[in-house]
Amino acid sequence: MKITCIAIDDEPLALDKIRAYIERVGYLQLLASFDNGIDAIPFLKENKVDLVFLDVQMEQLTGIQLLESLTTKPKVVLTTAYDEYALKGYELEVSDYLLKPISFQRFLKACERVYESLQGTDKETEFPMVEEEVRSIRHFFVKSGNSTKKINLDDILFVEGMKDYLRIWTKDEKIMTLLSFKKLEDVLPGSEFIRIHKSYMIAIDKIDSIERNRVSIGGELLPVSDSYRREFQGCIDKQKLS
Repeated sequence: MKITCIAIDDEPLALDKIRAYIERVGYLQLLASFDNGIDAIPFLKENKVDLVFLDVQMEQLTGIQLLESLTTKPKVVLTTAYDEYALKGYELEVSDYLLKPISFQRFLKACERVYESLQGTDKETEFPMVEEEVRSIRHFFVKSGNSTKKINLDDILFVEGMKDYLRIWTKDEKIMTLLSFKKLEDVLPGSEFIRIHKSYMIAIDKIDSIERNRVSIGGELLPVSDSYRREFQGCIDKQKLS
């Protein structure tokens, strides 16, 4: 069964990520993508769409407003950096609610939930068209120099961007590889790793301390930039006991 879908997000990078994720799921068929909700409305009225990946916070027309305006509603997966809209999403009976940054594993879980719903079954289903590499894998391989290195997710302290290269800091070594942050973000679970700077992504559970705009991890002090501070602080606040 093919599931027709569209993606709506006013953040270009977020929209690119959703499109890339959709391409990796064999049963999804992307019909169109939009950088605002207003342009998506006539398309939804004129075309059969099974599923909408919908950003919540957009200018002019929010995802919630768009959803409330539809008389005939497709399945909807909300995407947002904030969890304050979860209750509203529940009231509107959305299929799932994804918090940014979204890992492919979490994205796939939402897709499978929609697939099962459209099939009229709640039982667990296997999808042979979905890439096998994403199923609970806790390691990956990268080329470093003349060798190929295996990296366990649990060993990663943080990742440092260096122009076209990444330096992956683990418990035991530093590994240089010709790789982009975008490619790595498709592999690392968003619930465990977070960007704090254009040049740094860290393992949340490896943080030693946070002071002002710096994070201490693995004996290194890393900066938290303005563009990532709010998302990072929100992640930390969720885990605070006091």
